Amino acid sequence: MLVAAIRKANDGLGIAAQRRPWLPALPSATVVDLATEPGAGEPSFAWAVQDLPRSQRQEPLTIDLATFGHLHIAGAPRSGRSQALRTIATAAAAAASVADLHLFGLDCGNGALLPISRFPHCGAVVQRSDTERATRLLTRLHQEVQRRQRLLGEGGFADLSEQRAAAPAGERLPHILLLLDRWEGFVGTLGEHDGGALTEIVHTLLREGASAGVHVLIAGDHALLSGRISSLCEEKFVLRLADRTDATMAGLNPRKIPENLPPGRGYRAVSAIEAQVALVAADPSGPAQVAAMHAVAARLTDREAHVARALRPGKIAAMPTQLTYDQAWEAVTEARPGWALIGVGGDELEPVGTDLIADQPTFLIAGPSRSGRSTALAVMAESLLRGGTELVVGAPLRSPLRELAGRPGVRGIVTDDNPSADTLAALVDPGAGPVALLIDDAEGWRDCAARDWLRQLIRQASGTNRAVIIAGEVSAVAAGFSGWQVEVKKNRRGALLSPPAMSAGDLIGVRLSRANLTERVVPGVARVHLGDGTLRTVQIPLLEPTAKAVM
Repeated sequence: MLVAAIRKANDGLGIAAQRRPWLPALPSATVVDLATEPGAGEPSFAWAVQDLPRSQRQEPLTIDLATFGHLHIAGAPRSGRSQALRTIATAAAAAASVADLHLFGLDCGNGALLPISRFPHCGAVVQRSDTERATRLLTRLHQEVQRRQRLLGEGGFADLSEQRAAAPAGERLPHILLLLDRWEGFVGTLGEHDGGALTEIVHTLLREGASAGVHVLIAGDHALLSGRISSLCEEKFVLRLADRTDATMAGLNPRKIPENLPPGRGYRAVSAIEAQVALVAADPSGPAQVAAMHAVAARLTDREAHVARALRPGKIAAMPTQLTYDQAWEAVTEARPGWALIGVGGDELEPVGTDLIADQPTFLIAGPSRSGRSTALAVMAESLLRGGTELVVGAPLRSPLRELAGRPGVRGIVTDDNPSADTLAALVDPGAGPVALLIDDAEGWRDCAARDWLRQLIRQASGTNRAVIIAGEVSAVAAGFSGWQVEVKKNRRGALLSPPAMSAGDLIGVRLSRANLTERVVPGVARVHLGDGTLRTVQIPLLEPTAKAVM
C-alpha cells in the first residue's frame, strides 16, 4: 500500500514526456520578479517556477504569509539550497514593508546569508561561531512567540492574520522569517550548546511559531527529511540529494527523479511538483548574486527610510572584541552620583551599570587570574568619579587602581595588607556626599584588623550614601559562611568573569548553567547579575586602547 501511495502521489514526475510541443521545458535558470513597492494585504511573493504538466502550464511558486507555515529545503552541498534562502529573503523584502516583515538569519555554513544583513528588514545574521549572539537571537524569538501568544489570546485572535486584519496600521504585528542555513552544521555546533537548549527552541518555534507569525525556513541535507525535525514541518522542497533513495522520506519516488538535477531544481514533497528556484540576477555566480542583493538592499533602504524606528526589527548586535572606555561612555545618557558603569551588553549594546545609592550599596567582581576583574573595578571607579562619587581605594597588591592616586575625588589609596578600622574610617566616614570603598584583591583583607568595621559598614550602608565594591579571585573572595565579604555576597549583585565552575554563581546569587562556564579565560567578558534574576553577558571596556590594561 505504501508503494502504491507513493506511485499515485508521484504521477507528476513522469508527465514531462506528455508535454505538448508548445509548452517549453522548465528553465534551468530564471530570475525572480522583485516588487518595486509593497503590495496591499498580507505579504506574498514568488521564489521559484513550478511545472504543472497535467494542466500544461508553468506558474510561479509563491509564499503567502497569510497561510504559510514553515519550509524545509533539503539537498546535497552545491544543490542550490543556500541560494533558495537568498532568493526567498530578497523576494520577501521587496514585496513587504519593514513594518510588515522582519528577517533574521542563522548561518551555520560558509556565510551565504550575510548579504541579507544589508536589508532594512533584517535584524541580524548570526554565524554559528558566535554562540552567545545565536543564543540571544533564538531566545528573543522564543520570547516573542510567547508574547504574541498572550496578545492574540487577549484579543481573541486565532492567528496573526486576524490580528493584522483588525488592528490599525501602526499596531499590526509584523511577520518574522527566520532563515537557518545548513541544519547539519547547526546540529553539530549550536545544537549541542547548553545540553541542546537551542535545538529545543528551534523545535518550539516550528511547533508554535506559525500561528504567531514566526516562520522558520531551514536549508540542510537529508536529515531534514527524517526524525523529529521532519515531523514539525509539512512543506518540504527536495533538491538533488547525495543518495536519491533518501527522497522516499519526503514521499517521492527516487526512480522517477533524474540523476543529475541542475542547481536549484527540485520537487515539492508528496505532490512531486517539479520547480526551479529563481536567482536574484541572471548571472548564477556567487559574486553576481551578492552584488545584486546589495543593489536591492540599497533600493529598499531608500524605499523604507520613512518607517519609524519602533516598527523596524530589533538588532542583535555582535559583542565587540575591542571596546574602549570612551566608546562605552558615549552611550551613557546620564551620569549621576552612585551609578557605576560595568560595560555594554544586550541586543543593542547598551550601557550596563548598577546604582549603588538607589539600589543595593554593594557589588562583587570575581574571576580567575587575568580575566579582567581589576579592569572591571577600574571601569566602575572611573564612572563613579565622573558621576560625582568620591572614592576610597584598597589595593593591597599590585593593581591599576593605584594609578588613581592624586585624582580629584579620590580620598586615598590604602595599600596596607592589614589596615585598621581607624585608617579606613578616617577616609570613608567624613562628609555627607556619596563615597564608595573599592577593594581590589579583597581576599587579602578577609581577616584584616578592620573586618568588624567593614561588616558594620556593609550592613548599614543602605541609605547612608556609602557603597562597597570588592574584586577578587573567584575561588577565594567571599569564601566560607561568615565574615564581612559574605555580607557582600548576600546582596546578590555582581559580575563573574570566565567562571570555571557552576558553584561560582553563588557569589552573585544566580544558578549558572554549563553554557555559562568557560574552558579558558576570556578577558573582559562578564556575566552580570543586578538582582533581578537575569544573567547578562557584558563586554567590559578597556581604559587603554590595548589589552595591556587587563590585569
